[in-house]
Amino acid sequence: MSCLLYCIFRSPAQPRPGIPPGVGGKPAFVVTRNGLSAGLSELAESDRVPDIPQILAYERVVEFFCRDLTIIPVRYGCQLEDARGALRLLERHREEYSALLDELEGLGEMGIHLLLDGSRDATENDALPVAPQSFPLPCSSGAAYLAAKRQRYLGLDRLALHERLLVDEVCGSLSGLFVRHKVEFPDSTRNQLLSLYFLVPRGYVESFRQAARNLRSKEPVKLLLSGPWPPYNFVHSLETAILPPHASPENSLPLKG
Repeated sequence: MSCLLYCIFRSPAQPRPGIPPGVGGKPAFVVTRNGLSAGLSELAESDRVPDIPQILAYERVVEFFCRDLTIIPVRYGCQLEDARGALRLLERHREEYSALLDELEGLGEMGIHLLLDGSRDATENDALPVAPQSFPLPCSSGAAYLAAKRQRYLGLDRLALHERLLVDEVCGSLSGLFVRHKVEFPDSTRNQLLSLYFLVPRGYVESFRQAARNLRSKEPVKLLLSGPWPPYNFVHSLETAILPPHASPENSLPLKG
């Protein structure tokens, strides 16, 4: 029977008991090699196409490990032939996993989702006020900052420019509270959801929440703040690059965002 891979982490000195049941009610367990561990459960054929209860069970296992450990979360759908396959994976990619765990140490993922008002066209008059002190740019005023941004975005249509200026405003307001961010722009005129993901030091989470709640804009947008979550949106390149072909998450479902 194949195994479902949940996450990878450094082997703790004393594993915390009480891992919740995995997908399909199968016991979740840990295998360890060379200081790295992987969270797994057996995967029945009937559980390969997930439903909502299965996804929730999967999330509970990942979040159990994330509560006390720095982890590399894997999206639902990464399968290995058996537990020995997981051991080989840890052996083969020990350096890559260790390096990524170093990068993620002490960080969690926060999400900000902005529902844009699709009833209005972005125009030059929609430019957003940006506090110049929020950005380490050689601009003496907010107007100079926006002018520099417009120069950078020459060639974009008005809607794309409008969205990018909004991203700049949000990131500038949260400056100093995150170490990396990722943006997912709306993929069509019907999808008006602009999503931003941030890697935030755990000690800054409350400050980040407060700053996000205090975001103010002239834009008619609705804002949804979520997290902290395991950093799913910052490990996808590792999944596609070093998981074996039969464990590819290409058909996996995104979690938490």
